Amino acid sequence: MERKKMISVEFEDGEDVVLGLKHAFAENKVQRATIKSVEGKIKDLDLSIFIGGQFKQKHFDGEFKVTSIHGVFLEKGNMGYKGEVVVSLADIESNSLGGTLLNAKVANNLTIKADIEEFK
Repeated sequence: MERKKMISVEFEDGEDVVLGLKHAFAENKVQRATIKSVEGKIKDLDLSIFIGGQFKQKHFDGEFKVTSIHGVFLEKGNMGYKGEVVVSLADIESNSLGGTLLNAKVANNLTIKADIEEFK
């Protein structure tokens, strides 16, 4: 059985999550990454969520603990990295929400781990 390689991306307060992932994958010459785990919080985020039979973009202020994460990113040549990050979140009062993460800033620190399925 082939063992997959893993990358661990560590973020500091205020960093952009989605852009940071794309940068880390490019820097490490990753062609395909499957996001597996997360530890930390995000803030000031935009999610694509399903409301009333359609997807809508919604902004959320404040800090949220990321309780689960998954997604896949592929390197597409001149188009850069394409993919999505799907998250489940909890606020300070344990209210939950989830959706496709369009953008977010790191609150304090955040670590995301991904399996690397192919290298350039």
